[in-house]
Amino acid sequence: MQPCASVDALPPPFPPDRCPGILRPHVAADGALVRLRVPGGQVPDGALRALSDTSITYADGDVHLTSRGNLQLRGIDLDECGAVPAGLADAVTAAGLLPSASHERVRNIVASPLSGLVGGLTDVRPLVRDLDAGLCADPVLADLPGRFLFGLDDGRGDVVTLRCDLTAVALGGGTARIVVGGLDGPTVRLTQVPEMLLRQARRFVEIRESVWHVRQLPRAGAELGGTDPAPRPPAFTMPYGVLGDAVSVLVPLGILTPAMVAALPDRGVVVTPWRGLILPSASDLVALRETGFETAPDSAWQRVTACTGAPGCSLAEGDTRALARRIVAGNTTDPRIHVAGCERVCGAPHSPHRVVLARSTP
Repeated sequence: MQPCASVDALPPPFPPDRCPGILRPHVAADGALVRLRVPGGQVPDGALRALSDTSITYADGDVHLTSRGNLQLRGIDLDECGAVPAGLADAVTAAGLLPSASHERVRNIVASPLSGLVGGLTDVRPLVRDLDAGLCADPVLADLPGRFLFGLDDGRGDVVTLRCDLTAVALGGGTARIVVGGLDGPTVRLTQVPEMLLRQARRFVEIRESVWHVRQLPRAGAELGGTDPAPRPPAFTMPYGVLGDAVSVLVPLGILTPAMVAALPDRGVVVTPWRGLILPSASDLVALRETGFETAPDSAWQRVTACTGAPGCSLAEGDTRALARRIVAGNTTDPRIHVAGCERVCGAPHSPHRVVLARSTP
């Protein structure tokens, strides 16, 4: 058995950033939680199936989707050093989900999930790969906060609604507008987007002190080249069903069970920031619906979200998931509801919504 690393050998904590990764788990009421970054939602071939098998062995058995298009495992038993089991880390690495130990928590890149498949002004998938490669190659950027978020919008107006720290929005004609927090930034060639975003991120690291986001800087992003307030983007609703060369499915509560993963293809899976998946057009809709995916554009699950709730979160006062299921079963007509276990309202959508608190019955 390997001895635990000494305190002096561990990297110093950088409060207040406590965002988890696979190498820095977060201890919750139901066990440890690890978060795996999936830049642009582009899942490596076979990785979801491998991660599902890993969750069955080491976690609660499910794979959880986040509102940033990332993946999580919950209910993990840590070893005596406070680390995840070596077998779990090895499986994640083998699946291609840990290409950089030093940068694992900062690979937060959301991108238009349908880009290159249907709609949009350009295919941003190559930009995702270039941005991620440049991010991981820069030692300075390992010091970005775990909550710092890059966005690549292919011009359809989906990602620009997500309040990213730095967003590139395709304009057509081979150009993109950079949005710096909530401020308009420069217009650049698409080929210049990755380096521009990396340069601005390096500047943020230099001046941020303890803030997590660009909007929290004293000048709200003008320090990085932002100018006037950017126009408020129109609301975006993720479409579902067969869409050109793709199938868009919603994952209720963002929970992929083993049966749901077994119904998925091994290749061409994209995780969306709306807790859904984009799949190849040949995917079997009947099999997907039978295992729990939603494909109808008018599904109530499109309007109901929930935080983890009890018993997974020690702060939660009730079972949020059970309440969310009851709300959906009741055919709610509310435009959007977020069920929360406490007043912190974790995981709430950025669009207008009604909060419903889950309370335990006495």
